[in-house]
Amino acid sequence: MLDETIKLTHKKVKYGSNRKRSMAILERAPAVLSLSDPQATNTELSGGKGANLAKLVSAGLPVPDGFCVTTAVYEELAEDKEMSAMIDDLEATNPIDTERLRERATELRDTIRAKELPEDVQESIEVQLESGVSYVARSSATAEDLPTASFAGQHSTVLDVNSLADVTDAVLECMASLFTDRAVSYRARNEIAHEEVSMCVVVQEMIDADASGVLFTADPLTGKRTVASIDASTGLGEAVVSGTVTAENVRVDRESGDILEYRAGVSGDDGSDPVGANEPVIDIENGGVPDAKDDRVLTDEQVTTLVAYGEGIERSFDSPQDIEWSIADGQFWMLQTRPITTLSPLPEPRPDDDALHVYYSWNHRQGMTEVMPPLVVDYWSRTMDGLFDRVGSDPETGLSSATACGMVYIDVTSLLQSDRLAPILLEGLNDFDRQAIAPLEAVREQRGDELAQSSVLRGTSLTQTASTIGKLAPVVGQTLGSILQGLVSSSYEQAPRRARQWADATAEEMIREIRTGDSEAARLRIALEKNDEFSWEAMEVALKLWNVYFYRAALRRLCPDADDEFEALERGLRENVTTAMMIELGDVTDIARDNPQVEGALKEGCSLDEIREVAGGEEFTAALENFLDAYGFRAPAEIEFSRPRYHEDPSQLLGTVRAKLETGEPGDHRTHVERLETEAERAITRLERQAGGERFGSIRRRLVRPFALRYRSYLSMREVTKYALSQLLDETRRQVLAAGEKLERESRLEDVNDVWLYDFDELLSELSNPDTPIDIDIDARRAEQFHNQQLRAPRLITSDGEIPRGDIGSDVDTDGLAGIPTASGVAEGQARVIEEPSDASLETEEILVAPHTDPGWTPLFLNAAGLVTNNGGKMTHGSIVAREYGIPSVVVAGATEQIETGQRIRVDGNRGVVELLKD
Repeated sequence: MLDETIKLTHKKVKYGSNRKRSMAILERAPAVLSLSDPQATNTELSGGKGANLAKLVSAGLPVPDGFCVTTAVYEELAEDKEMSAMIDDLEATNPIDTERLRERATELRDTIRAKELPEDVQESIEVQLESGVSYVARSSATAEDLPTASFAGQHSTVLDVNSLADVTDAVLECMASLFTDRAVSYRARNEIAHEEVSMCVVVQEMIDADASGVLFTADPLTGKRTVASIDASTGLGEAVVSGTVTAENVRVDRESGDILEYRAGVSGDDGSDPVGANEPVIDIENGGVPDAKDDRVLTDEQVTTLVAYGEGIERSFDSPQDIEWSIADGQFWMLQTRPITTLSPLPEPRPDDDALHVYYSWNHRQGMTEVMPPLVVDYWSRTMDGLFDRVGSDPETGLSSATACGMVYIDVTSLLQSDRLAPILLEGLNDFDRQAIAPLEAVREQRGDELAQSSVLRGTSLTQTASTIGKLAPVVGQTLGSILQGLVSSSYEQAPRRARQWADATAEEMIREIRTGDSEAARLRIALEKNDEFSWEAMEVALKLWNVYFYRAALRRLCPDADDEFEALERGLRENVTTAMMIELGDVTDIARDNPQVEGALKEGCSLDEIREVAGGEEFTAALENFLDAYGFRAPAEIEFSRPRYHEDPSQLLGTVRAKLETGEPGDHRTHVERLETEAERAITRLERQAGGERFGSIRRRLVRPFALRYRSYLSMREVTKYALSQLLDETRRQVLAAGEKLERESRLEDVNDVWLYDFDELLSELSNPDTPIDIDIDARRAEQFHNQQLRAPRLITSDGEIPRGDIGSDVDTDGLAGIPTASGVAEGQARVIEEPSDASLETEEILVAPHTDPGWTPLFLNAAGLVTNNGGKMTHGSIVAREYGIPSVVVAGATEQIETGQRIRVDGNRGVVELLKD
């Protein structure tokens, strides 16, 4: 079965309106439109660049006079059978077949260049031209300069054209550039259908510029919305845009108007060293004084004027802008504007004060950095706010959730600004996400006086506080009671089994209640209620895990400086649900190994139905089905429940079995766990010897074993809440898809998987009020979803858009990749970089390199020799499983980009280093 998320994101993205409606508009459209004509603001006629310029003209901004040769002209040229067939052929070409794409794109360009513009079009163009004036022709595609796709530099610009013949040739050249190799590749990479895109050409008077450049109304490096950045150089702006000169850069505080920093550039084509090119950067923020030289490209007054233009343009388009400009004889001209598509969007809802807020990614905390669709984002945002509400936090002054870039963020300002609470926040991240600590410390140090002075305590009423304490007190009492009981009895031995029974029973009861709903909407409402109810129960269970911290602290006190022994204690926990899952999948593999025809069918890639028909196939498929009955609700990145579960698509499990058959041995998965259990027993013995001493040595030794056994037992429970949650998420997914199927049957949804593009209020309204459909643009949301996937959502972001970057640093001296050690040991082998595990497999003794892992990745650990992830910490899932399964693990920022599949690497989990080895 296809991964629904893949289907969702790989559907060809549509830009603009419905194609039939667009063609109806084009049939009535003029071939040529002045930029001052109100119709020119229509992207379907003027493309992104032309429409934006027309909007600037309508706003009264200085734009060179010009006109648009509209998309109606391109559509007329493209209507003939030859071009239509060529575009269809291009559309059908595999995007990874770059040579074939290049050949077909070349044919299309040559075909367009060989055409002639209709006589009436040429006449309309000629009317617009003035004798003795030079013009520039700029491509303006309908999928260009949009909030989710810039297409910057993908299409042609033709400078300095004068005659009608030159202009018509330039128009055809620009239209042909719709099929440049880079534009075709860009569309293929961004899943934009070639047939959905059209081309307008903007023809404007050419400015004989004294200076030109680019203005970003937000800092493109830091993301800070209150800082403008200007690149400027003498002459025409093409050199700045193309990067052939190093421009002067000026950074400006938009709020005060002060110049924060300027860097001298390199101008001139004669190879000379211009004045100031080798001068140091002056950082005015930190005490430098600008030298107002006459030879700077822009005066301070011009910088102020240009930033003011940018402010107005940003307000007109309601988003940060990338603006090309020129200045001639003291007059500024705006040549182009487009959204800055590389900025991470600001978290919503925005704060209602003017102070600085800091948002931390809940997704990074969960070790799940893939972009989620709107419905899933809404689900988790509701969950967070529900928990905050239960503990009495006021959203206005305390903790609250926000969303951005397909992820959920938590406003941690109230914790970060508190001298009492900030250390607790930072310490809490030490085992889960150490990469967040340095940036948070940097914000406190550098911008602490800007932080909103809210307080979790001020945001909590006495009634709420009393209510929360009342709810938690019984749980705390039970936890303390269980610790005392565990000290004097053997009840701890049954704790993991009881915890799993609780998980299964709780999930089963909640699922049963969800299914009592008498409609799709009713069942979804119950699912949301049960999610809120379960979140609180999960918190109660998590509090009971204080047993783990009690016994760990006690053992640390008895046996200081015993890190190796403690790590051994955390391995071979066969009653941990993820370890049990791995063992049972290994048992399924052994059944295949015992049946040669099944093994052969698996290696040939046969389907389950085909495997069932061979000798031993019934036994194997029955074992696999039993495994799916127990764990089929799990999946990679399983909190992102738009993705299919194992019971829907067991291909990854079959891939893991297939890989294990290649090099594994019968029963080696159980032997491995037994060896780890033996090592844990030996570690306990070493701890007993270490605990001896002159004072109370005998008593201390006697405490070690019972404490260590209890520690291991309670440690086995730590993933049981997520195990239960995964069952609930699987049921919620079923109900969401059932709602989507209903809307699809009733022709209110084109594709069932588009249901993930709603939020829950919208979906419930759509289900409950069929006669009054809600007004949402599914195509626009799909485009936004795809755009979010192209961005790298930040771990931290401020309310003014800055992405804090502290110095993570490393004490390790290495030529390799320094990171965070999360599971000890050393392993050497070939790397396997896996971004998406749904259809991936890992060969035995390969090292898994991944963005992150969660329980859905567990089958891959059956073959892994080591683990390297981009994100995580000692207590995130991948690190826990690595320790439990006895393989080294290191977290390295950007590991999936710095390591290639097939590269031989050494993972040193003792030092936190990944060495890149020579073959």
